Amino acid sequence: MSSSRRRFAVVGAALALAVPLAVNSAHAATPEAAAKSYTAAEVLAGVKKNSTDANKVNSKPHINTMTRAKNVNVYQVAKGVYAYGSGLAVDTDGSDPDPDPDHQGTTTFKDSNGKSLGAHHVPFYVLGDDCYDKKSPCPHFFYKEHGIKGRQFALMFYKSKVIGAIFGDTQTANDQDTSDNDSRELGEASVKAASLLGINSSGTEGGVDNGVTVVIFSGSDWVVNGTNANLNATAQGMVNKALDSLGASMGI
Repeated sequence: MSSSRRRFAVVGAALALAVPLAVNSAHAATPEAAAKSYTAAEVLAGVKKNSTDANKVNSKPHINTMTRAKNVNVYQVAKGVYAYGSGLAVDTDGSDPDPDPDHQGTTTFKDSNGKSLGAHHVPFYVLGDDCYDKKSPCPHFFYKEHGIKGRQFALMFYKSKVIGAIFGDTQTANDQDTSDNDSRELGEASVKAASLLGINSSGTEGGVDNGVTVVIFSGSDWVVNGTNANLNATAQGMVNKALDSLGASMGI
């Protein structure tokens, strides 16, 4: 009930009440400004704008896993945030059996219970396992030099879609009979990641040559904990936070 609808016989009482009512009214009229929200399109445009030679991390180009072209570069688009554009080759590794001849039963990184990540359940991306050049700093982007650990969160963009993903597996130059693996490669992601992005997720016939952008958030605050059963839900639940954080960092 507002003060204008009450009358007091004692003027002093009315004056005593007027001050706190005025303060409360002023407080209610000036709520804290809400933090700005950013759309996926706005953030992706900012990432591409900041993907310049001045922000390039690698001095030697990476290999697009799908096309084998040496034309993939990594850029620091904001403090502690790294982005690259490539194709998407489908990784089927992990706890699920798969007809893909490259399928392996384990992944480099595990869930919080110590089990290999299931490519059919967890959206994850793949980075090189070591510095191909055996130098420090590495001429190629090497995750260990940039505060990136297993299950590190990333946004993945493809056409009009954006998803949350985690760092789940690594690419090594282990010369499998079925492929020419190379730790300089970028552009591999799990069955689940491909499916969520609307890309053919078959380990033998799926993938896409170009058009995927991966944006990695470094630091311990962005390491995702959970199990094969809930890592996907947790990662998707972080998407809006990541968009808003990156949008603000880039000042878009």
